[in-house]
This record gives sequence, structure tokens and C-alpha cells, in this order.
Amino acid sequence: MTRPDKWDLRLLGLAEHVAQWSKDPSTKVGAVIADDKHRVLSLGFNGFARGVRDLVERLGDREIKYDMIIHAERNALLFANAPVDGATVYVWPLLPCAQCAATLIQAGIGEVVAPAADAERAARWAAQIDLARTMFAEAGVSVVELENFAPD
Repeated sequence: MTRPDKWDLRLLGLAEHVAQWSKDPSTKVGAVIADDKHRVLSLGFNGFARGVRDLVERLGDREIKYDMIIHAERNALLFANAPVDGATVYVWPLLPCAQCAATLIQAGIGEVVAPAADAERAARWAAQIDLARTMFAEAGVSVVELENFAPD
């Protein structure tokens, strides 16, 4: 299969859309888990746990926010109503962090598709993304980073 195909574009576009549901003022992240027939198994975006208030002072304080927020990839796994073994996760706007990579690997995800990170995000998250790439490679999880992503 040539990358990206129409399903990569559609599902990554859906992850981009879902990311907009996040109330995080600095980085809105969306994740879509799909099976090998491109059926959506789950969606997730980064945010606080159910019932926890999205207060501006919490969202504006990076240290507090990082302690409280659930990443999009984990939310997608938590809300999946079917097994995700061998499934693909589409993540917007960059590859998962190392902790999410470990969780995705443990859940059985077989492939990760994300846009190639822009320069600003790549610099800020470089160490996390590099560690995630290493973990995915060691675990046999395929990683596809799409250049010049534009949904159809």
C-alpha cells in the first residue's frame, strides 16, 4: 500500500477534528483507533477525567495540567468497546509521548499514524518522541509519519 491512502487521510483528519474538543489551551491532541477494515473502534482527546472541572487556572498551569490531564491515546484506549489488538491508532498533531507509547504497545496496537511534527512541536517534544519511536520499533509496532498532511 502506498502511504498515505485515502483512509489514512480520513482517519487522521478525524483525529484532527476530535482534537478540537480538547480544552487544553496549548496542545489539542486527538486519537482515533481503527481496525484493519477502517472501522472506528474508539476516539479520544486530551482532557481531565470525567467530573473534574476544566478550570482556566488548572489548564493554564503546565505543572498542574500535566498531573491532571489524560492524554488522547489513553482516553481512546479507555473508551474502546472492542479489542484493539493489531489496530491502528491515528494521532493528531504528533506522535505519542513515551508513556502513551508504552500503553499503546501493552494494549496491542499494531500501527501508529501521525503527521510529521512541525518544527516547534518537534523541538519541545523531541526526547519523548524519540523514546516513543524506540519503544515502538523494539515492540514491532509500525510507525507512519505523514509529511505535508492535508485531509481530503
